[in-house]
Amino acid sequence: MDSRDEVVLALTDDMDTGSSSSGGPHSQSTKRLALIAHFLFRSLALIIYILCAWFTTSFIAPFIFILVCLSLDFWVVKNISGRILVGLRWSSYTDEEGQLHWRYDSRKPSPIDTVDMSTLSRRELAARVARQQLARLFWIGLFTSPTLWFMFLLAAVFSLHLRWGLVCCIALCMNLANVYGYLRCWIGGGNMNENASNMFSVIKSSVKKKVFSNLWSTSMMSKTDLNASSGGGGNTGASSGLPLIA
Repeated sequence: MDSRDEVVLALTDDMDTGSSSSGGPHSQSTKRLALIAHFLFRSLALIIYILCAWFTTSFIAPFIFILVCLSLDFWVVKNISGRILVGLRWSSYTDEEGQLHWRYDSRKPSPIDTVDMSTLSRRELAARVARQQLARLFWIGLFTSPTLWFMFLLAAVFSLHLRWGLVCCIALCMNLANVYGYLRCWIGGGNMNENASNMFSVIKSSVKKKVFSNLWSTSMMSKTDLNASSGGGGNTGASSGLPLIA
């Protein structure tokens, strides 16, 4: 992570700290703008996709507009709305050896969100409720858009409009990238990556052992059955063949 990323995180932390402590109008307006931007470009992409057939028969122009809206939406959701509304961020950086690393960061919860609601003042309670509502709207927008694009993809495939199916695939991939990144941040961020990888490695090794043990037992049972059948076949052949030889 370079110095630019550290500055961005510092600015975001300062902004959220100011909003939780003072509740000033600037911080609230910033969060409202972030919420509007969170829904703006993905809504525009969906509206253009739905209504483009009513205004034009061309494919290139709607495709370009949808792609621009999807790109802006991907950037806004990844870099702005997630950090401001829910305190999550996923990013990548390249180390000195040229290897790419992924970071899934989550900000520490505010003291207002951890204490009992009965101990909060009216102002702090209102700030907590507003923060929860913004977070709920963020997650609703994050999951609703890929769901709609998946439905449009099925409709395009079944109606044999493969060009529009390609548009839906692009939109679905760009939306699911943000969904995956923020789910990783929400599950545990960078501190949980090592634990999760260890857990997956343990599960993988146990599954491999189970599969190999089942295959070994199955192969041994088949060999036993084959030997038994061949032995029984030889005895049957001898008993049935003796009169023929005689």
